[in-house]
Amino acid sequence: MRNIDLIREVTRAAADNWPHVLAGLSISVPDSPRKHAACPACGGHDRFRFDDNGRGSHICNQCGAGDGLDLIAKVNHCDATTAAQLAADVLGINYRATKSTEAASQRRSQRAAEHQQREQERQKQAEADAVLRRATFSRLYSEMLHSATDGESEYLINKGLDGFTFPITKDGSMLVALTDETGAITAAQTVTPQGEKRLISGSAKKGAFHTVNAIERPQSVLITEGLATALTCHLIKPDALTVAAIDAFNLLPVAEVMRRKYSDARIIIGADNDHQIGDSETGGTNTGKGEAEKAATAVNGWVSIPPTDHKADWDDYRQQNGLEASAVAFNDSMYQPEIMKGKAPIQGTINGKVTVRNDGEITVRNDAPDPLKPRIESRDDGVYWVTPKLDNQSGEVINNESWLCSAMKVIGTGWRAESQYLIVSWQAFGMDQNTVMAIPKDDIGERS
Repeated sequence: MRNIDLIREVTRAAADNWPHVLAGLSISVPDSPRKHAACPACGGHDRFRFDDNGRGSHICNQCGAGDGLDLIAKVNHCDATTAAQLAADVLGINYRATKSTEAASQRRSQRAAEHQQREQERQKQAEADAVLRRATFSRLYSEMLHSATDGESEYLINKGLDGFTFPITKDGSMLVALTDETGAITAAQTVTPQGEKRLISGSAKKGAFHTVNAIERPQSVLITEGLATALTCHLIKPDALTVAAIDAFNLLPVAEVMRRKYSDARIIIGADNDHQIGDSETGGTNTGKGEAEKAATAVNGWVSIPPTDHKADWDDYRQQNGLEASAVAFNDSMYQPEIMKGKAPIQGTINGKVTVRNDGEITVRNDAPDPLKPRIESRDDGVYWVTPKLDNQSGEVINNESWLCSAMKVIGTGWRAESQYLIVSWQAFGMDQNTVMAIPKDDIGERS
């Protein structure tokens, strides 16, 4: 069996079964993508996360990311072929024997059918779980709302945030409802007078948010983590539509919802400064800042973070410095990650990285773009030549754009002399028909 055929067969056979394969090779990985652990390859304490996603996906802050075969190769200090042979032994694949084309085809068909059946069962179970979760949440939320009375929260009053009315439960907790993109209440959080926060069982939090004020066509949308921070930011910027995402990891999903709902609005992430003592020396992570920058980058938005050398959100800053000083600091602290840090997904440039999405769209991304350098941007509606210009009065970057061609899509793949090709299609400017070209994957990376 050829090396490339072995790698393909092992990858297919191990799909959705990587924890078993890795365990068979004495490679220990976390049982949840939320857990951090020591890297099986390079050690450490919590630098490693195993996302799986059916491909054995993992990431290590020290030795990088990859799939299941990459992890086997790193742990055993071997190449991809040897890693595939080790996995094949666990999977019971006899790569040493010569198989007939018909037998190999039957085996592939059987495994494809088994994989399809597993996927259908997984989807069916996921749908059943979602129905049960929604029913549980709906029942519990309705019961709590029915027994609650409108009033002010002791938790907010203690923070100096008077005048905001919420449903208050019998134990004095504030009930905070979260809505999804359609306006349906899909999650809710309770906040006790002492500040203990819990999601109601069955809540579907991802992409859901609590809206502080109602503005039909906002010019600006302000997104924060916690509710108190959102209320403070509303006082700082009352003309902005302000929403609370509840936690740092929900900032990105909520920002994407806001961009879809308000395509022309300026989106600002009022970040928490999760500063840790000794960050610069130890490389400690600032989760609030990092997740806020991810969200802002994804929607071409802005970040404003409290200018403190200790852990603080904007509500903490207001309590310590007053509302007027907080408003000044909020505006002075705003920046765009792609301009300040050079990490935005600005697309184009000849030395960029190529990404092919599941729907076949091709995107070229540059790791450290110059915001004033002419570039190519690949979008859903086409490929553009962008020539930036700095407005001397406002200081803003104005992008002049010219349409070059339609969005580039992968319409197929092929092989020739051990090399795999992507079949790419696009419609060029002034042409009535699409151009089709085969591009070697070696030119852009085998796994891109």
